[in-house]
Amino acid sequence: MTSRKIKQQRGALTLMLGLLLLMGSTILTLGSVRVGIMEQRIANNESRAKEAQQAAQAGLDYALAVLSAGGEITEDTAVPVLNGTADYTYEVHFRPPPVVEPEQTCVSSQAQARSDQSIQATATECFQQQRLLKGTTGSDQAPLVLNGCLRGVTGNPDIYPRDCTGVEEDEDCTSVAITSSQDMACLDTGHLNLHGGQIEDEAFTGSAWDQVFDIGKDEFKAIADSGDPQFRWINSSSNWHQSLGSPMEPVYLVFSTAADCPKLNGNPTIYGIVYFENAAGCRSQGWGGATVYGTVVFDGDLKKLTANSRFYHWSRADSEGEQANLDRVRSASRIPGSWRDWD
Repeated sequence: MTSRKIKQQRGALTLMLGLLLLMGSTILTLGSVRVGIMEQRIANNESRAKEAQQAAQAGLDYALAVLSAGGEITEDTAVPVLNGTADYTYEVHFRPPPVVEPEQTCVSSQAQARSDQSIQATATECFQQQRLLKGTTGSDQAPLVLNGCLRGVTGNPDIYPRDCTGVEEDEDCTSVAITSSQDMACLDTGHLNLHGGQIEDEAFTGSAWDQVFDIGKDEFKAIADSGDPQFRWINSSSNWHQSLGSPMEPVYLVFSTAADCPKLNGNPTIYGIVYFENAAGCRSQGWGGATVYGTVVFDGDLKKLTANSRFYHWSRADSEGEQANLDRVRSASRIPGSWRDWD
């Protein structure tokens, strides 16, 4: 009896130890599975967070492309939906920054997963647009810009400056007809009709090109050579008869030193900027009915401006005031260090 009881007790102890070992292994297995699930969730969350950050950064890349094309970034700017892994998609929205710097466009790009709004990221950066003309719109220039003197005006040619009638008081508006690098003693307007416009004398130093354009001549010529129809670089000395541009699509016409000073005759109408590079000066005698809406620029003296020449400020290019911006964005670039968070 005693021996049988001992064997029974040993069997029960063995069973109990087996059960304890089974329970222990089960607990360890369940713990390992739980840890694995948690690690998988952490890895998935990290992956989603990285995707959201990449989507936000992609929004900034999209903003740069829009700005480079001359567009604007607002809260209503539509951004294509971005695809992630495992059927995750991300929506990107722009919001304005708390601080707006002059001559900069700062963008805050916020990306959010469509299926889980807790997955989101924000990227911020500032950009700067490189423009074609000086000033904010390009229409700040007078209808006639001279890097020299004005002499021997014949007849009664006309210059129509900006009309400031009805302009809000807080808006900066001046009716300037002529801007020159020389003083008034060198500017003999004769019977030139300025239609109430002012003359800005000694307004700049250096070239008239640098006064008007915010682009180098080599870069301008490269754009013209690429076939852009709005950019013309003329080396021929033949007189110019062709009308160019429109209120919605201005042109930029450059007569190089090699072209000397071709006469604009045959009643052409040009919308945009007309520039004469010849620093030795130009004689416009013989111009026939030339009408320019925008700015005519001479990088030297102007002599013999004839009676049937008419220069209009760009704001007068369309009677309904629906003309396009005279300026044009050439490109846009990131401002180094601007990716840091705004205060």
